Amino acid sequence: MDRFEKDLEKILKYLFLNTCVLCGRETSPLSVLCEECETKILKKGPSFYSESHRNYEMFVYSDYRDELEQLIKLYKYRKERQLSKFLVRVFVKLYSYFPRQADMVTWIPSSLDSLEERGFDHMELIAKKITKFLKIPAAKLLENISKGRQVERRREERKKMGRFVCRKIPPRNIILLDDVMTTGTSIKDSVKVLLENGANRVFVYILARTT
Repeated sequence: MDRFEKDLEKILKYLFLNTCVLCGRETSPLSVLCEECETKILKKGPSFYSESHRNYEMFVYSDYRDELEQLIKLYKYRKERQLSKFLVRVFVKLYSYFPRQADMVTWIPSSLDSLEERGFDHMELIAKKITKFLKIPAAKLLENISKGRQVERRREERKKMGRFVCRKIPPRNIILLDDVMTTGTSIKDSVKVLLENGANRVFVYILARTT
């Protein structure tokens, strides 16, 4: 690093002093997560939890706990959008262990109430950023027509509700992204709708599952 770069780094640190959202350590300019916390989370996964079904496979990075749980909540409910960059890295690491050939990336969309509350679709942002690594396009194939947040509903209510409709004809092979699997109902409903509308195989990648 030459003198100019060192001076520039000092200026950036002065103007954009930041601290890690998890541990409070000082971070590099414009970063919300320190290297120590990033390394800790990346070393824990993937969990190698997977499911294989007739028309779809599912892969999970980790259990919903500790630092990853905190990050997901900060990203979704505190609107820490910069965390999307790191969560993309987590998805990419999971994909590197379970690579599957697909034509498009899509995601399980937020409900209308969640969109109004948060102001953005947290999985859409991640899906669009991950295309740079997977070299395939991303598109919104599903629409969430339900009202209310899924965590506020009972298991029986989730099973009865048809929450998703397909906006356009999906390609044959699809990567489907989601952040947390609780009962698995949203994932199964999403996969079912995609298959009924023309998809051949769906590969589901999830950050964490509750235990």
